[in-house]
Amino acid sequence: MTSIILIIVAFSILGNANFIPNVQCSCQQMIEQKDCSNKADCQWQQIEMDPFNGYCEQKSCQYLTQQQCQLSYSCYYQPGQPGQEFCFPFKKCQDLVLAANQTCQEANVKCVPSNQLNPQCIPGGYSCSSLETQETCQPAKGFTLAGEGLCYWNGQSCKVITNCGEVQTQTQCEMQFLNRACLWTGQTCVAQQCSNFSSGNCTYILNNPMSGSAIQPCFWNIDDQTCTPTNANQLTLEDCAKNTDFHYRWAPINTIQGICAECNSQKFIYRNQCECKQLLQQQECMSSPGCIWEPSQNGQFGSCLQNTCINITNQQTCAQIQGCYWNTSIASSVCTVFSSCSAILGKNSQACLQQSIFCPGSNGKNCLNQFSMLSCSELQKEPNICYNSIGKDGYCIYNVSTNECQNLTSCGILTSIQQCNQFAHSCIWNANTYECQQKTCSNYLTKESCNFVQNSLNINVLNICSWNSDTKICYAYDNSLKYDINTCFNQTGRTHHWSEPLNASNGLCLPCRYSSLLNIKSDCSCSDLINYTDCALSSPKCFWNSTATTKCQKQVCTQLTNQGSCAISKNCYWNISNNKASCQNINQTDTTCATIKANTQQECLSQSILCAGINNGYCSSTLNSCSEYQTFYQCFGSVGTDGICQWNQTQTTCLGINNCNMITTEIQCSLLLNTCYWQTLNGNSSCTPYNCSTLYAQTNNCDFYLSTPNQNYEINLCYLEGLSCNSAHKSLINLTSSNCYASSGGTARWNASGTGTCQLCYTQIISILFLVLIYMN
Repeated sequence: MTSIILIIVAFSILGNANFIPNVQCSCQQMIEQKDCSNKADCQWQQIEMDPFNGYCEQKSCQYLTQQQCQLSYSCYYQPGQPGQEFCFPFKKCQDLVLAANQTCQEANVKCVPSNQLNPQCIPGGYSCSSLETQETCQPAKGFTLAGEGLCYWNGQSCKVITNCGEVQTQTQCEMQFLNRACLWTGQTCVAQQCSNFSSGNCTYILNNPMSGSAIQPCFWNIDDQTCTPTNANQLTLEDCAKNTDFHYRWAPINTIQGICAECNSQKFIYRNQCECKQLLQQQECMSSPGCIWEPSQNGQFGSCLQNTCINITNQQTCAQIQGCYWNTSIASSVCTVFSSCSAILGKNSQACLQQSIFCPGSNGKNCLNQFSMLSCSELQKEPNICYNSIGKDGYCIYNVSTNECQNLTSCGILTSIQQCNQFAHSCIWNANTYECQQKTCSNYLTKESCNFVQNSLNINVLNICSWNSDTKICYAYDNSLKYDINTCFNQTGRTHHWSEPLNASNGLCLPCRYSSLLNIKSDCSCSDLINYTDCALSSPKCFWNSTATTKCQKQVCTQLTNQGSCAISKNCYWNISNNKASCQNINQTDTTCATIKANTQQECLSQSILCAGINNGYCSSTLNSCSEYQTFYQCFGSVGTDGICQWNQTQTTCLGINNCNMITTEIQCSLLLNTCYWQTLNGNSSCTPYNCSTLYAQTNNCDFYLSTPNQNYEINLCYLEGLSCNSAHKSLINLTSSNCYASSGGTARWNASGTGTCQLCYTQIISILFLVLIYMN
């Protein structure tokens, strides 16, 4: 199922591929025994009766040193008599048992004393500013490590150390927690550099002293005998893990070769991110990996193009471009064209992913495309293989109680903070309940961190967050006015783009990936939907009035505060006026559309699905033909009376396409839900029409598909028989009151007369309508 395959890529949060985001590998992600043994809190577990295989697991608290114990996520230190055990496991700070005169921070740096009369230890939390006393912020004994970094008391309040210059003493500057970020010069504390280290400790430096700091790997240059900055591409089995502070580990490609692979699974190419062609602003194009900007020629606007494999010199960028892979089989790794995943060597999923995200599986020798992958339960039972694999049903995790490999379906399955942290866009660790939970926008506590979440582990779609400056709360994105031309692209996780190539006075911040179902021939009214389920599925057009009539009723526009919900309601439009927006009633469609300013179809549809045309800078209820669009940015992604619009660069004209096979780009193909899908076989990609069988294989739904991507389509119904999705030959006889509306895509309703029947509620010839599903939240 392509909709749930997780495609991983590491792009730098700082725009510099040398820096490594600061999320350490969990022990279970260590593939090689050498890496496992070198990580202080891990140990290698040999599999019985198999001397050649084993797996890496968390080391018991009793085997940690005092400092390792105090910095651990799950252990705390208690001083005792010589020879006695001093490091103990704990689930939450409230469980700590302190020795006489011992502070909470001496037991574990992430715990602080409460302000109660009978104090106990409690979590320090994410922000230093939430700590109100010097004792909780910077105690006389020990130190406090909040989620954001090391805390210090400035005399009035608690602050986090954001740069080395804020450190005032040599003792603090030389703390082990800071000495990879900072250096004491004799008078001041300054930023650390690789060149300050000798051969014995030339491993890495931190970009700054905060917990979220990126890591700069270093290596010892034997020619000039200096410690020099490097990147993960250049590291080997001997130094991959230790020179990245165990944020990467070695992934073997075969018995000889391998690749230094990132552990942090939060880095994705998301299904709703922009393609190069959609980026109309030069700054958006230049900040997108794998894209290059072509200046304007012959009076046309400049354009953003996909870079070619041979011109890409970075492994992370190469791996995320379809048709390219990072070839490590030669002395100097290079980005190479490939036609089949089987041509790429990879002993496990991680090695394959680091070479090409489009080949995420492995048969133990060669890489596999996402259609050839096994499910997690079908993989070998060894924990080492399971923990580092992706199945066709998502990420895999080893169940130690059943000794089975299973797919990861929710954050709650992750039992350690180290594992939870690997999915930082989807999951968050609750220090009070000691559980991994689904992350929401409200979990972001600062404006800088409020960007996006992934609402499902196995559906790779980003959901955008916005910061409310009045309430100081991060919440789900609700309208395009939240971002301007400078913030639209990067602050939405590259899922939105500026809709026009001109200056900031024109255009809106709009999603790159939306889905258009052409010509939804449905006149089902809200009153036709007699059960709650059907009514709920018709939202936002209708709502179930449970307090007054217990019936399905037309939605009140003013109650819709989300732009996406308002725009796809057939009764409302999103009114933008004086930099403010609200959902208003549509009185007369023709009149209302003519008041909406816009230059592209996407701008019109983002305000109302009833306004699909454009006319001299305003929207229109009358659909244009593709040939009426004179520029690429108006043509690309639009739908005309003659089909899907596609730009012919040679003839500089916009053409209408009326079947799936004529569509040449993945993004245009994906616009058509239940009509076309993007298929890659033997290295060749094409836009392919659905049938019932491929619909079920691709989407895990067996309901309906549309015959053609234009207004003349027919609805083809499907039904599930066992594990086979078969054509229903337009018959509604097997549908019931509970699934009539949903299984027909909203084109049929339940008629309760007599014994009840499922009936189509559309006519074959009506004016064209659009349903635009905008990925806004």
